[in-house]
Amino acid sequence: MKPRVSRIPLVDDHPVAAFFVGAYAYTWLVSAPALLLPVGWPAAILVYVGSFGPPVSAAAVTWLRGDDVRAWASQVTRWRVGGRWWLVAFGLPLVAAGLITLGVLALRGPVALERLAVSPALFVGIFLFSMVLSGGLNEEPGWRGFAQARLNERYGAFRASLLVGVVWAGWHLPYFVIPVTPHSSFPLVNQVGWFGGILTLSVLIAWVYNSTGSVLLAMVLHAMANTADVVIPLVPERILIDGVVDQRAVGTVVAVHVAVYVLLVLAVVAYYGREKLARGEVPGSADVGGR
Repeated sequence: MKPRVSRIPLVDDHPVAAFFVGAYAYTWLVSAPALLLPVGWPAAILVYVGSFGPPVSAAAVTWLRGDDVRAWASQVTRWRVGGRWWLVAFGLPLVAAGLITLGVLALRGPVALERLAVSPALFVGIFLFSMVLSGGLNEEPGWRGFAQARLNERYGAFRASLLVGVVWAGWHLPYFVIPVTPHSSFPLVNQVGWFGGILTLSVLIAWVYNSTGSVLLAMVLHAMANTADVVIPLVPERILIDGVVDQRAVGTVVAVHVAVYVLLVLAVVAYYGREKLARGEVPGSADVGGR
C-alpha cells in the first residue's frame, strides 16, 4: 500500500469540515447567477451543474488528503449487496407513499383513490432524472460516501445521519430563492415539513449505506424517495383553489408525510439500534481515526 501523502494539513486534520465547506462553496457559487436569470434552460443548467458540489468536494478532499480517489468512487458501482437491500431501496419509498395516501385519506385530505394510476414512463423518467441530477449521483457520493462514512466513527450512525441531514438541508437553501427550482414555489408549511422530511430520509439512507457500503443503493433510495411522491393520488383542485394554495390541505399532506417517515425511522432504530448501524469504514482512506 502506498503511503498517504497529505497536501494541505488543515484539510488533512478536518476532512469532513473541509468537505462541507467545499460542497457549499461550489454549489452556491455556481448556482448563484441563476438567481438573476429568468426561468429557463440557462438558469436550470447552472443549478444542475452547481448541484454536483458534494461529489466534487468529496473527490477534491480525498485527493488533497492523499487518499485513494478511485476507492472512494468505486462505492458508486458496488451493486452486489444482496437482494433484500435492493428491495428496501426500491420498495421502502413506495410503501411510504402507500401509507401516506391512507393517512391523508383518513384525515379527509386532498387525495382520491380513483387517481392512483401513474404513467410508467413518467415514473421511470423521474426516477432516472433523480438518479443522475436530482439527489443521486450529484449528491450521495458526498453526503453518504464521504461524510457519513467518516462521521459514523465519531458519532455513531444515528447522530451522524442527523448531522449530515442538517448540513444537507442547509446546502439546499439557495434553491428556495432561485426561481427556476421547485423549492422556490413551496408554501411555508411545505418548507417546514421538507426540513423534517430530509432529516428522516437522511437516517434511512444512512441505514442502507452503512449496511451495504454501497453509494449506488443510497442513490437508488434517494431517487425513489423523490419519485414515489408521484404515486400519491393528490387532487390538485383541492390544493389550489381559485389560484390560492389551501395551506390546510398542504399541511395535512406534509404532516402525514413526515409522520410516516418518522415511524419508519423509529422502526429501523428500534430494530437495529442507533450504534449498530455504523460500519466504521472509510473507503479510500488509510486511517479512520474519527476525524
